Amino acid sequence: FWLPDSILKDAVRVVRRFRPQVIVAVWSGTPRDRHGQHQAAGVVAQQVFDAAGDAGRFVELAGEEGLAPWQPLKLYRSTRFDSAATTLTLETGDLDPRSGRSYHQIAMASRSQHRSQDMGRLQPTGPRFTRLQLVRDRTQGTLPGSGDAGLFAGIPAATSRLASVAESLRTAVSASRMQDAVPQLASALQQARTAGGPSARTGLIEEALAVAGGVVLDARASAAEVVPGGSFEVDVQCYNGGSQPLQVEQIALLLPQGWRVESMQPLPSLLAPGEQVVRRFTVAVPADAELTQPYFLTRPLVGSLYDWSDAPARVRGEPFAPPLIVARVEAKLQDTPFTLSREVSYRYLDQALGELRRPMRVVPAIEIRLDPERLAWSSTGVPQRIFVVTLTANGGGPSEGEVALEADGWGVPAAQSFRLERLGESQSFTFRLERPDGAEQREVTVRAVARSRDGRVFDRAVTLVSYPHVRPTAWVKPAESAVRVAPIALPDVERVGYVRGAADRVPEALVQIGVPVELLDEDMLASADLARYDAIVVGSRAYETDPALVRHNGRLLEFVAAGGLLVVQYQQYQFVRGAYAPYPLTIGFPHDRVIDETAPVRLLEPTHPALTRPNRLEAGDWEGWPQERGLYFAHTWDEAYTPLLAMADPGMPEVAGALLVAPYGEGTYVYTGISFFRSLPAATPGAYRLFLNLLALREGNGR
Repeated sequence: FWLPDSILKDAVRVVRRFRPQVIVAVWSGTPRDRHGQHQAAGVVAQQVFDAAGDAGRFVELAGEEGLAPWQPLKLYRSTRFDSAATTLTLETGDLDPRSGRSYHQIAMASRSQHRSQDMGRLQPTGPRFTRLQLVRDRTQGTLPGSGDAGLFAGIPAATSRLASVAESLRTAVSASRMQDAVPQLASALQQARTAGGPSARTGLIEEALAVAGGVVLDARASAAEVVPGGSFEVDVQCYNGGSQPLQVEQIALLLPQGWRVESMQPLPSLLAPGEQVVRRFTVAVPADAELTQPYFLTRPLVGSLYDWSDAPARVRGEPFAPPLIVARVEAKLQDTPFTLSREVSYRYLDQALGELRRPMRVVPAIEIRLDPERLAWSSTGVPQRIFVVTLTANGGGPSEGEVALEADGWGVPAAQSFRLERLGESQSFTFRLERPDGAEQREVTVRAVARSRDGRVFDRAVTLVSYPHVRPTAWVKPAESAVRVAPIALPDVERVGYVRGAADRVPEALVQIGVPVELLDEDMLASADLARYDAIVVGSRAYETDPALVRHNGRLLEFVAAGGLLVVQYQQYQFVRGAYAPYPLTIGFPHDRVIDETAPVRLLEPTHPALTRPNRLEAGDWEGWPQERGLYFAHTWDEAYTPLLAMADPGMPEVAGALLVAPYGEGTYVYTGISFFRSLPAATPGAYRLFLNLLALREGNGR
């Protein structure tokens, strides 16, 4: 779904901006890289080596600042899967003298930040090696033999005055004598401006000059969140912590277009060592100010690609949007003018963690949320469903008006009045929406809208995506609910136990359709009477995330043997190694999966209860699935299991381990790699129909 030319263009943008002499590809660009995005990375690394320096490729990039064609000189690739091809071995177990840790330890600390993939790693000391193969070499014109003198061998050493300054600073300056670097950095800055090099290089030298000269800039806002039409204050502090006088020429704020600022405080022109100046600004936010969100989310997706066509060229390809407001100081040190900038942020105290900072953002004066965000609604079930609308005041003073639902032509309940008095106040409203007669299979968007007495309209909320290791990022979401009406029959069950898995929202999806679910915690797994449940479901990857499940798996198998039904969703290799299933099964390496969500599905046992009752599956049940069919399918299995479904990605062999059912004692055991953890929270009718059939298997013992 990612157009190859689009991926390459993004890579060219990065290479031209970063201007590396050497590129190292981690992946080979062949099927042995396994995952498709791994293969694509290996292919693009080889393509960008030529395309970045080709003035005829992506000529539109040349108009962006600092993106002139740039030719890397050497291309390496990892030989992790092909050690015989190694031409260069890097000793990554060596210590980095600045941190006292080895390069391998630093790499493992970095990998441990890949939280969404559970990539935590130990940081061992000792010898470590990374092996590479030199694939392309423009320094010699031909590929070398088996030897390789080093990553930068053959690359001409920089001979500019700036390079000599940098080298002298490395050898002559220490952390205790930073002031000694000021004259050379001032000279380097003047030469960089004369040479007309990239602005990023000049900015780096300016920052180094400020650090060496002891110049500190801070900028703090009176609030983290501001609303259109509101105002706030900013304090900008400039401190001369060095040993030389600092000439302050200007302190200013860089604001979005249409914002206004004023400051009545005079500006001292000279700061002696140890002195500081704090200048306060009052900022007015225009009534039509745009809400803060990443530049790549301001426009709808084009297929599976972000559309950042209206974003400024300087931010395209960046992981985050630029700061909302920037404070800038223009000053002189040793008669050399320089500019120092810092993001304006909100500072606050956490009693446990101390000082914390949050980036500023614009939020609506009233946020409005609609629950549920997605809903599968049985056309044969209850005729009314409850929707809850929640309003939250973010500022702008008291507000009152009406809140209502809209539903694509459906009849909606009457609007309700609201009044919000103070910052942070919330109100929730319950609406009963009735399904029209004859609505058997339909998709409808339900919207919530609040209209204030002064004519303002509010229809969005902002979710802050925030983790300790990632810059907080605002996600603006419309107050909408995607409703799918379909013929979905529920099984005759009174109580279903559920062991939640990793990032698992399936229990909530089952409750929403009408299944009575109880979450099983550690104590319940250890001692509860499991016979009271009509079925027990194990969430995806729960055998990794729930130690109690591992300890008490034997009780679950006893529950099945006594006539119970156990449905186990996709697990990884720990599940196989632990032999937690009642009969042997394996998972392939790499694992079997079907990533094409439109891949045809073949019913291997069309009359099996899992495929016929209470919902008889049809071709339409495989439409509208999100992202994939499934993953970590069983690769081999004991003859006690009956495979029910077969499917394949285009051009790939068909796999049949997506759904296995087996009798065990008096009960039924199910293992499935179908991605219910994606499809049920997405309100996919066909996924509900199949999963509810699985919950009904106890009635016929799965046979």
